[in-house]
Amino acid sequence: MPEQHNTPAIGWVPAWADLHGRSAEAVDAGFVVGGGTAEEPQGQEYVAGWAGGDAEELAAKAAGAGARLTLLCADAGNAGDLAPDGLARASERVLLMAPTAELNTGVQLPENSQVALAPMETYDAVEITVFDSPVARGRVQVRDDFAAVAITEVPEGPEKETFERGLFAAMAEEAFLHGAEYLHMVVEADAAGPYEASGWTVAGRLVGFGKS
Repeated sequence: MPEQHNTPAIGWVPAWADLHGRSAEAVDAGFVVGGGTAEEPQGQEYVAGWAGGDAEELAAKAAGAGARLTLLCADAGNAGDLAPDGLARASERVLLMAPTAELNTGVQLPENSQVALAPMETYDAVEITVFDSPVARGRVQVRDDFAAVAITEVPEGPEKETFERGLFAAMAEEAFLHGAEYLHMVVEADAAGPYEASGWTVAGRLVGFGKS
């Protein structure tokens, strides 16, 4: 199997780790992600691009350490061929990307709405309020020109898309000011469809493996 250089494709991982209060250390052609918060505890996770010799080496390290393994690939079906002994396929998520210049556009929010950004320890919190009451929240972090975002709270109902777009516009502006050309977002596989219809592109599949 020819070796591929996958590190640029997963350069967003440290910024994504920041969103969840986790650390990310470069190792081989990927990252080892650890830590977490009391509300969201996480074990050690190895993240690599599929495929190639470096990815296989990282997979073996994950299996030896009893850690989780996450592979970023274009075709989720092929990633199963790389799982080493001791790990079984456990999850699938989707990596979405969108240009900051396209999301950084005016959004018509309801009257008496305000958008605010607040620096936290490992990310910037984005919040939309209506009549001073929070209705939507998200997180954005930019590291080394890679921006990662997450939606943490939006209301259900007809205004959900409007508030999401408001959060994304604020996140895109913040990322653009820090030199990031794209936003990266990880979502569950069954949640990607609506985002694809609103300007996001599927950049890869994140296939997770755990102890079998």
